[in-house]
Amino acid sequence: MTSPENRHPTGRRTRVTGLIALCVLVLIGIAAIRDITPTAVSPADAPDRTFSAERAFTQVERIAVAPHPVGTAEHARVRDHLVGELRRLGLKPEVQEAVGVAPRGERGEPVTAGRVYNIVAVLPGTAPTGRVFVTAHYDSVPEGPGANDDGAGTASAIETARALVAAGTRLRNDVVFLITDAEETGLLGSEAFVKSHPLATGRNVVLNNEARGSKGPVLMFRSTEPNAGLISTYGSAAPMPVADSVYAELMKLLNNDTDFTAFEPGGMAVLDSAYANAGTLYHSVLDDPAHVDLAALQQMGDNTLALVRAFGSADLARLTSGNDNLVYFNLPPGLLIRYPAWAATGLAVLALLAALALMARRRGVVTLRRTLLGTALALIPIAAGAGAGVYFWDLLKAIRPALNGTATTTPYRPELLWLAVLTLATAILITWYALLRRRIGTTELSLGILTWAALIALGLGLVSPGASHLATWPTLGAALGGLAALHCPPRRRTLALTTGLVPAALILLPSAWNTLPTGLQYVGYAPIPLMILFTGLLLPLIETVWPHRRSPLIPLTTLTVSIALLAAGLLVEPFDKEHPRRTSLAYGLDADTGQAVWLTSENPDQWARRYGGTPATGHPQAELWGGGSKLLSPAKPATLPAPTLQVLADTTSRGERTLRVRIRSERGANTIALRVDGDTAAVRTLTVEGRTITADPAGFAFHAPGPGGVEATLTVAATNDKLRLRVTDISPNPSEMSALPGFIAPPNWLFLGDTEISVTKAYPL
Repeated sequence: MTSPENRHPTGRRTRVTGLIALCVLVLIGIAAIRDITPTAVSPADAPDRTFSAERAFTQVERIAVAPHPVGTAEHARVRDHLVGELRRLGLKPEVQEAVGVAPRGERGEPVTAGRVYNIVAVLPGTAPTGRVFVTAHYDSVPEGPGANDDGAGTASAIETARALVAAGTRLRNDVVFLITDAEETGLLGSEAFVKSHPLATGRNVVLNNEARGSKGPVLMFRSTEPNAGLISTYGSAAPMPVADSVYAELMKLLNNDTDFTAFEPGGMAVLDSAYANAGTLYHSVLDDPAHVDLAALQQMGDNTLALVRAFGSADLARLTSGNDNLVYFNLPPGLLIRYPAWAATGLAVLALLAALALMARRRGVVTLRRTLLGTALALIPIAAGAGAGVYFWDLLKAIRPALNGTATTTPYRPELLWLAVLTLATAILITWYALLRRRIGTTELSLGILTWAALIALGLGLVSPGASHLATWPTLGAALGGLAALHCPPRRRTLALTTGLVPAALILLPSAWNTLPTGLQYVGYAPIPLMILFTGLLLPLIETVWPHRRSPLIPLTTLTVSIALLAAGLLVEPFDKEHPRRTSLAYGLDADTGQAVWLTSENPDQWARRYGGTPATGHPQAELWGGGSKLLSPAKPATLPAPTLQVLADTTSRGERTLRVRIRSERGANTIALRVDGDTAAVRTLTVEGRTITADPAGFAFHAPGPGGVEATLTVAATNDKLRLRVTDISPNPSEMSALPGFIAPPNWLFLGDTEISVTKAYPL
């Protein structure tokens, strides 16, 4: 059954106008995407008081010479270089040596700790009301040089310091350059700084710079709360402010973290920024200077320098006070829209009322029963799109298994696959519309989508205000545009509808595209639902161009385009030595039995499959090789010395036995771990290098122990006479694998990541 208005054929002129309107809306969305994409680069001879990406890049080249994980000689070289650069600028850097404990950990896993060396330099203020921190981390993962993660952030800090010193003007507040250590191993440097450094106390604003890829806009993706003062200053002072409050919600779903997690509990006000496009290079051998985008580096530096000057001149006591949070998002040209979070619910209610008003004005065209039915049926494409998104990445890996080896579930050339995702969402919505438009009615289906958009806006306004703008403004605009169209002469109705849909083009389409770099594994969470909502709001315009004959061609064409883009994206995706994939392999030796094993991921690639075998659940080495399932197979024993345990003291008092021990790696491994076998509940306290382990007193993994090893103290019930300590030393460096018997190097289109060599020995005490 169709609505009465659908019985009249659409004229050619209306179809042309509708097609132009759809194209204009898409172009508006593309323009909004391009508006936040950095392109400018300042040359090396730019004025001294400004930030130059080319000058900063020379620091990246010196930092990212080779992988420099904690506890290595290269890591020490990078630290010495950075200290020297800060001294050359006339600052007085100190190296804070401390022990850090990861602020988060997996339940049942050893607590992560380690010896860290933070670099701290202060540019004193004239009348400080607090401190402004410029932070980044200088360690890298073992498999890559860390040019982007976080050489770019570190270089930005050094170049910012140079520009401030060159300007010769001291700011009101102290400016602290904090280059943290051991971020990659568990945020250990930032945790140690917050725990024990005197500069961590008081009013502090932190500008933390990171990278999860190698290019793209530098997004300020989360802040501490309340954030009104922070976001207002960011939006007015940063020359290219790119931010969206929805990303703070998305961060809760992603398996990524930054030093933000350690700074926030310490009472520091933090703005966390990063660029994330080209995420395949994240934590890979290709995270080198050749793959650093100077435009992204320029935006990072320009924003950092401007924000340091803004926060450095502000009254931080006033700026960080209050209890208000803001909703914020970008609109062209270069604007950061922001308003109080408490207004989100009211605006959502206004959008819902506008949608209901439009529905009421259509009473002569639609019936309540069919409108309610259309609203109920509108759940189908939303649910189908989310479901398809959940399995999208699994489908790609089934077709091209080598895609397993990406750290961020992003291919090297993802653009065609991103377009395939968006056209798939469009195809789902259009297919639903084609099947039901004659049975339910075009207006009823359009109102059904609009109603759900309004309900989503209201739900987000109540539960997650930071994400509410994604639905509120598109819904409000579409509803007002629909109401205006009812009062316009026929030839102006398309213009009224198009005008009302501009907020959807400015918000929904860019948001769908800009959330794709988070990874194809997550397209069901945001990109596909957002695209379905966008296409659904366009239905009144789409109807103006809908053919009255051969209408199945539209959904079939859309689906065909999506499949073609998917196929093309997989075909152009390179698999060669210039575009290598990650593979995982670990080796474990039990010094007590002389037996050794290989450990691979649960779904190994073709090369690693030779080392696969049976599930490794419960095996000692598997417990120390990160979370997740593993496969285990026998290996040839290597000639590797076992870690040693020396009892320094063993006393019993008041029903408690206290053991003080020193554990050491005789082969100079980067990490030493200790576990208590047997009844771990009997362990009452466990301390390592003066830091008490509280989350899991049954064990720890300590990074960068140094040649002297690690001292630990534990207390157990005096009746426990069967204490057994298991000590393991771990080397995470891929280069050491070649010395193992039976190891065959992977082909040149694979690189070793998440690689460890461990030796375990038990000590009954």
